[in-house]
Amino acid sequence: MNLISINDITSIKGDNVLFERISLGISENEKTALVGVNGCGKSTLLKIMAKKEEPESGNVSVNRNIKISFLEQMPVFDPAETVREHIFNRKKEVPSESDKRIEEILGKLGISDLSLKMGALSGGMIKKIAIAQVLVEDSDILFLDEPTNHLDIDSIVWLEEYLKKSKKSIVMVTHDRYFLDSVCSSIYEIERSTIYHYKGSYDFYLKKKEEHLNSMISNEERIKSILRRELEWLARGPRARGTKSKERIESIRKMVDRDRPEEEKSIEFSVSGRRMGKKTLEMGDICYKWGDAPLIEGFSMVFKKDTRLGLIGDNGSGKTTLLDIISGRMAPQKGIYDIGVNTKIGYFDQQARELPLTMRVIDYVKGKGERINLPDGSSITASQMLERFLFDPALHYLDIGKLSGGERRRLYLVSVLMENPNFIILDEPTNDLDIKTLSVLEDFLNSFPGPVVVVSHDRYFLDRTVDSLIILKGDGTFEGFTGRTSDWLEQKKKAPLKTDSGNMAQKEETAKPRHISDTKPKMTYAQRIRFAELEKLIPDIEREIAEVELKLANYSNTGISSGDLFLQYETLKKKGDNLMNEYIELSECQ
Repeated sequence: MNLISINDITSIKGDNVLFERISLGISENEKTALVGVNGCGKSTLLKIMAKKEEPESGNVSVNRNIKISFLEQMPVFDPAETVREHIFNRKKEVPSESDKRIEEILGKLGISDLSLKMGALSGGMIKKIAIAQVLVEDSDILFLDEPTNHLDIDSIVWLEEYLKKSKKSIVMVTHDRYFLDSVCSSIYEIERSTIYHYKGSYDFYLKKKEEHLNSMISNEERIKSILRRELEWLARGPRARGTKSKERIESIRKMVDRDRPEEEKSIEFSVSGRRMGKKTLEMGDICYKWGDAPLIEGFSMVFKKDTRLGLIGDNGSGKTTLLDIISGRMAPQKGIYDIGVNTKIGYFDQQARELPLTMRVIDYVKGKGERINLPDGSSITASQMLERFLFDPALHYLDIGKLSGGERRRLYLVSVLMENPNFIILDEPTNDLDIKTLSVLEDFLNSFPGPVVVVSHDRYFLDRTVDSLIILKGDGTFEGFTGRTSDWLEQKKKAPLKTDSGNMAQKEETAKPRHISDTKPKMTYAQRIRFAELEKLIPDIEREIAEVELKLANYSNTGISSGDLFLQYETLKKKGDNLMNEYIELSECQ
């Protein structure tokens, strides 16, 4: 059964046509996502479909028998209300028998005290309350605008599983690619004021989009070839201008005036970064309390050029506080903070609080830097940098206040990079950035020559950008984990068991994660650093050994004598054995 039908609708914001004469339908039990770059109209279309906003033209037909629930990207609330008052005073469509169901969902999302004032809650807790309200409403279709923003990873995983099992139709806007791929089986992409439908998962969408783009490029090349021959014919100036000649000329005119497929704009590039000294940043036994409650207790780390660190934990566990200390914005209450003379930190924070809304886009970026150097020795201007970050030249001279929320976040990212840092810190970079920008940002970070520290709830982003984690517990303690976030989640799912008292019990056969701040006699600080180095060195040397073994098997084609290759093999093998023995000895100290 068709629940909602969109027919020939057009939406215009200011001078910008978001989409024009688009049509689509949402069926019963369908779970779909709207994707596209920031500012393309995803949230606007979501509101139009939910009858919260009217299009400039066209019509929206909603089945009269269905009920709609809508999750706003920024929930509205009265700071003076308690959680209980906010839920039950404002939501008439929530039946009284749903009281326990809401409390159950809030409990799973980590909120148990309904007497708390809304104004005292974090953004993540407010989002959880809004989600609980929407989930228990007696509705047939859920409209969700960025449901994972401000949620911790555990809450996202729970919500993902809940929505997968739900019988309701779902239309969402999200940048979380794991979440999108797991929940949705249909994708609509808004691009160049029109809409494209892909019936499949996010992975299917990527494959089909690539095929579509390749087909368009091939077709464009064929048209160019035909046009070249036709223009040559026209240049010869045929004497006869009969009907066929006029038709041919008209055909040429149409080809010249055709809509050409736009090349995929990309920000995929790397910067050289300013020179970094031998010392980057060293932190020892860092402590910080909020009142009497410890947030960070005994944090120590030596940051190196290849550090790729992710910080995760529940809302309020101290992630942003630790970032502020690492960046030097905040001084620790105890401990050693020793930063290298040449270390320049670029900090992309959550609020983009530095943005002056009345300043023009180009002037703001130029204020951070006129040029930025590339690895090949060349440089690009502030204007070229904006274009690489998907800002059309027409946007360069707009006031920042006229940009969408996502465009402002993207602009703030440009400004951070224009300062030419050699150490990058990102606090929740995936909030309000579109999927395309995130993809190229991931590629950029992978080629960045200095340390990267990320706080994010986006598992896909973390999997692509960091190779080790610190999990903050909220009471000052934390754990270290070497590997991907998805691997940590899988281990977490298998390893811990909840006892009746609610404490976590560990299965004997499961390896216990390392507690960096544990007071039991374990590795020394230097040993921990060496252990982490060995975890990277051993796979590298194993690859080198495998390459030499392959050359030995085909030495006649390499131009190198078998004796030299064998000597190289023996040297690498001995080095690998020594590293492995050292690794085993250190692992016994854990």
